[in-house]
Amino acid sequence: MSLTQEACERLRGAIVSGKLEFGERLSEEQIARALGMSKAPVRAAFTDLRDMGLVSIVPQAGTYVFTPTPQDVKEMSHFRAMLEREALGSALVRDPDGLVQGLSAAIVQMQHAIDVQEFTLYSRADSAYHRVILRHAGNRYLEKAYDLTATALEALRAHLQSGAGDFWQRSFAEHTQMRDLMAKRQFDDAQALLEEHILVINRSISLPSANINQRTKSRRRSDEEYAMLLS
Repeated sequence: MSLTQEACERLRGAIVSGKLEFGERLSEEQIARALGMSKAPVRAAFTDLRDMGLVSIVPQAGTYVFTPTPQDVKEMSHFRAMLEREALGSALVRDPDGLVQGLSAAIVQMQHAIDVQEFTLYSRADSAYHRVILRHAGNRYLEKAYDLTATALEALRAHLQSGAGDFWQRSFAEHTQMRDLMAKRQFDDAQALLEEHILVINRSISLPSANINQRTKSRRRSDEEYAMLLS
């Protein structure tokens, strides 16, 4: 793994997990010190993160963690719902039994994450569940399109989880119910539940207000904080 890849993965993890806040200004110099590398790979990592939709690079002002608006969330979630509904339809035609097996394996991972109360593991298992649907659709372009918003939506889920005490239970129940509907060949119901499962984020997530966001932008973390966040 190159230094740029390492910096990108560390920062991506901190953003997706919610450790770095929406709208927060990122210090290239401090991050480089925390990671024990020069500023060049960190600067390159910022560009990669921008392409993922996770940061905004403002000339002469700095780099900031993305700040989604309600419209951003609506557009991303509807885009994802359209893609996954199409992918699920194709997957159910191609290999419904293999699809159910793959989803069941992801559900086992999700249950383990709940048992050990580890959100990072749950988020990975959640993503793995939806990737199973995309893989079984047999269209690599659907997966590439999905990647346009997948990481930003992971970060949104982290903020949703932190503000809703029943998030894990509700999410796990819906994933299990979708798998069961597919196993029973109730495909229309499974597709409808998938769409509702994705779009619920529009009603559930609480985005930062303008005043809070301004305070976040002016915040300055210490070197020790960066070292802890990126460890």
